[in-house]
Amino acid sequence: MTLYDAYGREVDTGMLREEQASPTMAGVRNIYSVMHPSIGLTPERLTAVLQQAEFGDPYLYLELAEEMEEKDLHYLAVLGTRKNAVAQLDVVVRAVSSSSEDQRAAAMVREMLCDGPIQLDSVLFDVLDAVGKGFSATEIMWDTSGREWVPVQLKWRDPRWFAFDWISGEEILVRTLKGETIAVESNAAPALPTHFGGGGMYAAMNPKIGIQPMTAPLAPFKFITHFAKAKAGLPIRGGLARAAGWAYLFKNYVLKDWVTFTEVFGQPLRVGKYHPGASEQDKQALLNAVSRIGTDAAAIMPETMVIEFTEAHQNGSAELYQRFCEYLDAQVSKAVLGQTLTTEMPNAGGSRAAAQVHEGVRRDILNADARRLAATLARDLVRPIVELNMGPQARYPKIELGLPDDSDVKVFAEVVAMLADRGLRVGQKTILDKLGIAAPAVGEAVLGAIKGAGEGEIT
Repeated sequence: MTLYDAYGREVDTGMLREEQASPTMAGVRNIYSVMHPSIGLTPERLTAVLQQAEFGDPYLYLELAEEMEEKDLHYLAVLGTRKNAVAQLDVVVRAVSSSSEDQRAAAMVREMLCDGPIQLDSVLFDVLDAVGKGFSATEIMWDTSGREWVPVQLKWRDPRWFAFDWISGEEILVRTLKGETIAVESNAAPALPTHFGGGGMYAAMNPKIGIQPMTAPLAPFKFITHFAKAKAGLPIRGGLARAAGWAYLFKNYVLKDWVTFTEVFGQPLRVGKYHPGASEQDKQALLNAVSRIGTDAAAIMPETMVIEFTEAHQNGSAELYQRFCEYLDAQVSKAVLGQTLTTEMPNAGGSRAAAQVHEGVRRDILNADARRLAATLARDLVRPIVELNMGPQARYPKIELGLPDDSDVKVFAEVVAMLADRGLRVGQKTILDKLGIAAPAVGEAVLGAIKGAGEGEIT
């Protein structure tokens, strides 16, 4: 039986038993960072990095995005907050109908994902790496030792090991040395990135036929490819790191000036005075004493010498640098979380009402991220599980992230109870799915109504 993925590509089950994007020691997929674009970053260099990503090679941009998370603590915090908010949500698998076939498919997916060896919370956090970088690729490790195809591990792959096709800019390709290429249907080749010095993946390119060498398409049913666009456009331009990169650059300039300012004006000027007849040895001893006071806070000197501490005259104020850094951090918070009151309190204070409004904006972003991630998991994980084990289906189980509000649950329960009292027949499965509660197993103790007042017996 021939299987096709959500994009209409034929599935080669033989490729599912191998790792396609595993790291290599000396190939194009090594784990080491050798370029370090954040070192000596300037506006001109940042512009070149961003343009290079648009031209088809996002290597430097993705490495810069990784280093931004390591070097900017505020960016790391707000980005982690956004990803953790989604990663901690419960995963609910629902059947699309009450038919036995649909129920069996949903039960199988639920068992493999929710009750299997996969740690979904950490997996979801890794998949949400797309929030910062624009995309993420997670490779599925299939176990075929039994009678079923079971995903036993979902491995996050370094985004630097991937590139986008040069025609649409939307299909992810894996970097490889196996000679697999993608033909570019154009006589004009795109502008060449230069950070490999004309070598690497571009060395064998023939501009006349526009071959994109040293890349290969992702094997169908092998990867979870998630796109988390901050705006419409190409996936590589949709990551938050692209917008936050400018704030990161300017903030580093400000921090450097702030440190310089602190070194000059942050401590009093130490002036040593010696008498007219002091020898060169006495002068050197006084200089050593003045120097050591600044580091060791202790020194010895002859009794005839004097050291005075002169208050530093500040040409400017350190508050200028602090306000600029706070401004840049606030812009990053708005870009990542949609608001600022959940990350810092303004100097003038803030009202509870304003904080609740801002929290509502943040919840909107959370729901949007959850819906996009659920759609990705349904397309790249749920569908492969069902088709590999049950064959193609007309419809596939739905996957949802999150729980309804307590107020929504209460209203729903009250409405169902009222309608049931008036004779409406409501299926138990529908209620359980709505509340996110699994059906009881055979022989499992269940809760029930109290038989009589004061008896305390539960059926």
